[in-house]
Amino acid sequence: MSWNPRSKHAVIGLIVVLALGYYLFRPSPPGPMGENSSPNEDYLTAQIVASALAMVNMSQQYSSAHPVPGYPPKVAASGAVTSSSASPPYRRDVHSKTHGCIKAKFTVLDNLDSRFRYGLFADTQPHDAWIRFSSGKAYPQADADRDARGMAIKVMGVKGEKLLDEPGLKQAETQDFPLMNATQFFIRNIEEYNEFTKYLGSGLGARANYGYFLGGFSPDPRKWHLREFWLGMKTLKSAPDSLLNTQFYSVSAYKLGPSMNVKYSARPCDESPAADVDRSDPNFLRREMVKRLAGAGKACFLFMVQPQVAGKDMPVEDTTVEWSEKDSPFVPVARLEIAPQQFEQNNDVCENLSFSPWHSLPEHRPIGVMNRIRKAVYLEVSRYRREMNGAPLCEPSGFDDKNPVCEPVQATQASASTNPAPQTGK
Repeated sequence: MSWNPRSKHAVIGLIVVLALGYYLFRPSPPGPMGENSSPNEDYLTAQIVASALAMVNMSQQYSSAHPVPGYPPKVAASGAVTSSSASPPYRRDVHSKTHGCIKAKFTVLDNLDSRFRYGLFADTQPHDAWIRFSSGKAYPQADADRDARGMAIKVMGVKGEKLLDEPGLKQAETQDFPLMNATQFFIRNIEEYNEFTKYLGSGLGARANYGYFLGGFSPDPRKWHLREFWLGMKTLKSAPDSLLNTQFYSVSAYKLGPSMNVKYSARPCDESPAADVDRSDPNFLRREMVKRLAGAGKACFLFMVQPQVAGKDMPVEDTTVEWSEKDSPFVPVARLEIAPQQFEQNNDVCENLSFSPWHSLPEHRPIGVMNRIRKAVYLEVSRYRREMNGAPLCEPSGFDDKNPVCEPVQATQASASTNPAPQTGK
């Protein structure tokens, strides 16, 4: 029996497609369980910082020309919410749109296993906390657009020296946990991340958005980054019915105590229905939370850790690899209780706060390359936008509807773009 030449060509073509698909989409080989930094990280981080600051400038210019109706909200003395026609402030390079600045209570579980009782998780006293819900793009856009969503938590009343050795921050009694609604990142190392951010910082349009993934629009598919593109598109999700019903993840890893490595997640405590709002409203995610938390409305999240398990594919350095919950389920360690409240007047509070994984007790030290990048990037973006907005850097010690009760911090003049030595929520 002989093959039809067309069948032979079809089979050969299929083999070529499968081989090329495997080459382009192949997963990362199992990475190291611990940290493994490279000698050029400071140099590359300086370039990434420069790209991030360029994104801040572009975002401000774009937002000036393309404002989102009704954003940001402004609260008049009468309590009515209006929109501002003033020039927009300089915002974060990513997660620029604030959906809500929410007051919460963070309480460690009484019956927590002793192996998790380190740092903040050793303190069972309730702590006040600010939560900033956000969208991931570099400029505010309508909520219906596909995007990543963020949940940045700042727990107050946390005693002990913090890892950020900056004036006013090392002794500040706060602990940050930046999270997003994805389980994995889409770029695996600092060299690739530097190339990606160079395109983002180069301007708007197709070249900035797709240049990295298509190898500078090269016709050679070996230069493309299709696996990264696929993972990146997975982070751009349709808007949820409610941010209060959304699960968020740290994506990157952290120490817990002297030897354990973990990832974090915040999962809604129950399946409370979302409030009924007009989803054609460009700010309907905020409107939903306003309606949900009015009157007797409330919300709750379980704050959880996922321990790394020896012998499993759970690398620290490669955040494109999702840690399997079959290998290691998330374990609740605390509850975040959100009481009924009116929060729209708090918008400027979260705009002026800074959230960084490195604003942390040593027992929760961030680990892995993406966290090491974030240390300099978050600090420099925070410094820059505060300087441009004329806003003092401060850390809150309590709740205030207009301004956080905080200790002003003098920002230094040094910039990581010229001094990148370590000093993704800014």
